[in-house]
Amino acid sequence: MDPLICPKCSGAMRILAFIEDQEVIRKILNDLGLWKRAPRAPPPPPPPDIALDTSLSQVPAWEDDLNQDPGHPIDW
Repeated sequence: MDPLICPKCSGAMRILAFIEDQEVIRKILNDLGLWKRAPRAPPPPPPPDIALDTSLSQVPAWEDDLNQDPGHPIDW
């Protein structure tokens, strides 16, 4: 769709001026019923406090154990 073709008579139109002031643009669009902002969704709720039960974990308790390769034990 060409914005410079008249939607009523299909004649050629030309640009007479540019409106750059955002407040003026908003007022024009508002008067035409085209300025409708969708309401913003409320922010998500904060995450609940989470308590981890480490007794059920399969991860080793010590950080040093995380870096160990069972096939190549580290001799201290």
